[in-house]
Amino acid sequence: MRLATYADYISTETKMGGFLAGTILLAVATSLPELTTTVSASIIGNANIAVGNGLGTIMFNIFILFILDIHFRKKRLFLRVSDDHLYTGLIALILCIISAVGLAVNFSFTVFNVSMTSLTVILVYFIGMRLTSKKQNSESALSKPEPKAKPKKMSLNLKKAVTGFVLYGIIILVAGSALAISGDEMAKSTGLSGTLIGSILVAFTTSIPDAMSTFTALRLANINMALGTILGSNLFNVLVVAIGDGFYFDGSIWEATSDDIIFIALVNFFLTAIIMLIIKRDRTLNTFTYILPALLAVISYLAVVGYVIFG
Repeated sequence: MRLATYADYISTETKMGGFLAGTILLAVATSLPELTTTVSASIIGNANIAVGNGLGTIMFNIFILFILDIHFRKKRLFLRVSDDHLYTGLIALILCIISAVGLAVNFSFTVFNVSMTSLTVILVYFIGMRLTSKKQNSESALSKPEPKAKPKKMSLNLKKAVTGFVLYGIIILVAGSALAISGDEMAKSTGLSGTLIGSILVAFTTSIPDAMSTFTALRLANINMALGTILGSNLFNVLVVAIGDGFYFDGSIWEATSDDIIFIALVNFFLTAIIMLIIKRDRTLNTFTYILPALLAVISYLAVVGYVIFG
């Protein structure tokens, strides 16, 4: 919650804006638990927790986004979201496809223990973020500056906001470091599958910072930062799996996972596509038609959870 407040202040006091503050600044900071968890799981050789955490978090992030959309339905915040997020959503769709293909097809080519799938993810991520940032900056230069609204009840300046943001980012990084080892021990002691532990339980835990940051951003009516946080975090979470691949020493981390995780990658594609449809929407007939896509996404998530647990 503090990260979101600091990021909101930084977005209003700099040229960054809500879109970039959410997509890059806040998204990466709230995804630090996923990074430490996935890398740790890779080092101890648990590919299902490593990949399941990265891809399962994407699914849970979108679930939280739509739950909050339903909660704030009277404000209809998503009717005011910037079309700039379509570019981020397109990158997310591409990464979902790459993930699904990497999980389904065996690629033997590696560079410094990093597979072809991970190299492709890294390339698409950095090129996509570079192009998105350039486009946002060019559009900001042409548009009129938005009125600045500082967060209420906080005595801040830019230096304090940046310092606080870094401090709380470090706290999240440290707090998330033990999750992979805990998840691995849970899988061994309970007999539960690594897919269930990684894609549902650990993913839920590492998504808490994203959920709280998104809630705070929506409460501040900064819809672009909220959506940017979710989409940017989802992009980074696929990159996290690619980074984890470099720490997995038993081959490609993509090939060592359960087939169930392919299903999760495809569901992520479907849920991201729903987000893109919502971004393009500029009006609705009533409250029910407004929340209908969100309800569809929530039901889809619960169905996937049920499949992973009981399937």
